[in-house]
Amino acid sequence: MISYVVKFVSFERRSGKTDIASKIVSNLKAKGYIVGVVKHSHGEIDVAEKDSFIYANAGADIVVVSSTNKGAIFYSKWVDDLPTILKYLDTPIIVVEGFKESEVGDTIAVINKIEEFELAKKLKNLIAIVAENTIADTLKKNSEVPIYTKSDVDKIAELIENKMLIHIESKTPQLNCGYCGYETCKAFAKAYAMGKTSWCPVKLDVKLMVNNKPIPLNPFVKNALKSTIEGFISSLKGVEEKKEKILIEINYTQT
Repeated sequence: MISYVVKFVSFERRSGKTDIASKIVSNLKAKGYIVGVVKHSHGEIDVAEKDSFIYANAGADIVVVSSTNKGAIFYSKWVDDLPTILKYLDTPIIVVEGFKESEVGDTIAVINKIEEFELAKKLKNLIAIVAENTIADTLKKNSEVPIYTKSDVDKIAELIENKMLIHIESKTPQLNCGYCGYETCKAFAKAYAMGKTSWCPVKLDVKLMVNNKPIPLNPFVKNALKSTIEGFISSLKGVEEKKEKILIEINYTQT
């Protein structure tokens, strides 16, 4: 599963990040997207005296609790680490509350004091700041990222939606080949995020051989070669729109 991760973090408790993040989840769900949530707790999660705890205490590695409305999974061996936790989620969008120090995913800071602005600017992958109305206008004058207030739910959700679509599209070959059933990779990314299709069926593989010796290519060079070659052949007559393989061979002959 290809997932876009966005974290809501703050520098003090009761900052309002749960309220804003939950509204964002509702907004994205209303648009039809599949959304998962990770909430970080600084304290213990109390399941004592519950039947699930009895099984966990008995030594079970995994305990699944299921009801007609909700389910929960308890793991006896747990690592409080965001990359580890994300392995258990399989949704295209994952909204995370907390894990401020993690470098995984994009970050949105929720701040209530102007002094927290400098701390927010140091966060990894910061894409926006949600601030109290009283300080938002002041921060906008000195911020390189968008400044929102807690009432700007629609705007924040739109930012996340755009970032998510770009992220998912970037993981495809970006060929706009149509093999997935969608006209463009961007349209595919949106359908994928809504759970309407499985992952892209096309895998891009660019190879370079010099004197029958394979030359290693990093992703940037692969995409650069692909774009350059496709740009040249797109103007040629007789080239089919859907391409399964492109082969270019240059032979040097000594005279």
